[in-house]
Amino acid sequence: MNLGIERVQSKIKADVAAILQKELKDPRGGAMVTVTGCELSSDYRHCKVFVSILASSPGEERKTFRMLQDATGYVQRRVGGNLRTRVTPQLEFVLDKGAEQSIKIGSLLDAIRREREEREAARAATEAEQGSAPAAGPEATEA
Repeated sequence: MNLGIERVQSKIKADVAAILQKELKDPRGGAMVTVTGCELSSDYRHCKVFVSILASSPGEERKTFRMLQDATGYVQRRVGGNLRTRVTPQLEFVLDKGAEQSIKIGSLLDAIRREREEREAARAATEAEQGSAPAAGPEATEA
């Protein structure tokens, strides 16, 4: 990828994150919004901004995403004022489910690890019981 595009992408990502954190105050948006990345077209005209929304319910997530979509014009004007490019890219917010999926996968892996540890502890306890019981084999009768 072109170094210039990468620089502008990182600038857009940082600017959008700062605007969302400091300037955007909407009573509908009570959830935490994180800018996870952006993809800028080679002609600098279109930019997909990927956001992750940490909300307490799916309804709150939808409201927050709708609020972002409603504020796209404001965010785009602010970003355009900070960029030194010929054109201001048209921003499009895209919901990034990667963080949510990572949390789900992490919790599943934790559950598997706990289950494995419980199984190993039960197996060790069973082996310890069998090892401490008197031997009933042929060695016990020779004494």
